[in-house]
Amino acid sequence: MNNKNGIYTAQAIEKILPEKLKTFRKLAGLTTAQVGVMLNKTPSAITLWETGKALPDVNTLLKLCDIYKIADLNAFLDTNTAPDIKTLAKSEQELIKLWRNANSSLKSAIKTILKQCAK
Repeated sequence: MNNKNGIYTAQAIEKILPEKLKTFRKLAGLTTAQVGVMLNKTPSAITLWETGKALPDVNTLLKLCDIYKIADLNAFLDTNTAPDIKTLAKSEQELIKLWRNANSSLKSAIKTILKQCAK
């Protein structure tokens, strides 16, 4: 998909990006309408991106990184980033949504509890 320098081809981007946009949106527990409001775009614009009929610009992708809480633009193209939402159970999807909306002190408490339970 990418050349030896780690640069993705246009064809690779057009193939990978739409599904990754949809996967990250679903993992974030957001609808196309909610993402549209956050970006001042219509839900149909989000759908066009997710179906590969149009592509968002780089500034929009950077905003999506913030919205979806992902590290950087590479996550949109890395085929190893983020599991397919279909492989997660509904309970796992809900936990991901709750985790992403939790503040840092709550996350710390949850980590402590989980570590204690794992012992």
